[in-house]
Amino acid sequence: MLNKLALTVALLPFAVHASNLPDYPFIHTAGEGFVMVAPDMGEIDFDITAFNADPAVASATVAERVGQVQALMVEGVASAATRDARKEMRSAEADYSVRSSVHIVVRDISKWRPIMQALLAMPNIDHMSTSFGRSDREKAEQELTVAAIRDAQRRAEAMASGFGKKVGAVSAVSSGQLRNLTNAVGLMPGDLYLRNRSVDAPSADKDFLATEVLRWSQTVDVIFRIK
Repeated sequence: MLNKLALTVALLPFAVHASNLPDYPFIHTAGEGFVMVAPDMGEIDFDITAFNADPAVASATVAERVGQVQALMVEGVASAATRDARKEMRSAEADYSVRSSVHIVVRDISKWRPIMQALLAMPNIDHMSTSFGRSDREKAEQELTVAAIRDAQRRAEAMASGFGKKVGAVSAVSSGQLRNLTNAVGLMPGDLYLRNRSVDAPSADKDFLATEVLRWSQTVDVIFRIK
């Protein structure tokens, strides 16, 4: 009796799971759309940091650098947003640190290199990171979704034909978010920082002057009825 009860309890999760499945013959398949595209825009994030025993001197240095950064911007090509400077006392060094965060959007990727070269030549810049994108991202997402659906249809038809059947109507479909494959493996350009040092030249780990190819994919899960 106990063995029979144990078997019933063990099978219960499978029965519950099975009850959630469609009550008709179906094929569940996944499809993927994949593309490698060159970016047409980029973003740069960094801090401007100055140290001095006199906070007014440090603040003046940061303000001067902010002005130099703004002078690099061209209307319609690149824009910079600056966060208010933050002042902190460094007790161990007996001085003050004044830091301001800057976010730059480069809308014309052909201007990326000269802007980045000018930034890398500036002192007092650290914690730099970059990322790239496309201004037509929404269109790219739509095209990848269509490609993923076609891929799912192809896979379903191949499975159905193996049993001498045909694919019927779509019963359910779900889509994952458009993702950059670089992020998925932890190699997002924005995760590469030069920490606690000024940027005098490109890092050995990162060529800030180069743009990076975008690797985008879109997946869909589809349930097809079997004819």
